[in-house]
Amino acid sequence: MKQFEGGRCLVANRVIDQMIAIRAAEVDGVLEVRGFDASTGALRHGYDKSIITETENGALSTELSIMVDKNSIIIDVVKEVQEAIRLEVEAILGLNCKRVDVHVI
Repeated sequence: MKQFEGGRCLVANRVIDQMIAIRAAEVDGVLEVRGFDASTGALRHGYDKSIITETENGALSTELSIMVDKNSIIIDVVKEVQEAIRLEVEAILGLNCKRVDVHVI
């Protein structure tokens, strides 16, 4: 929840999770984001076990699983995913991105 002059803004966790999944899927070398259907741009049914997002005191932490292309350098892809999500969260939600945990599957 973000407090600002004139009221407050509440963004549903599902919306945040979808935003995170879309951004991660756009990174070169990411073949799949678990729980996300890139062809439709939507979270899959039961996605809630795939992307875990928490906000506390104006800071967001998230955890997601990705598949990486076999010809990519895993650590480089993970770092790019983390940075892309951090920038997206801070720019769109105005929240500090405390942690982005990425599991490679």
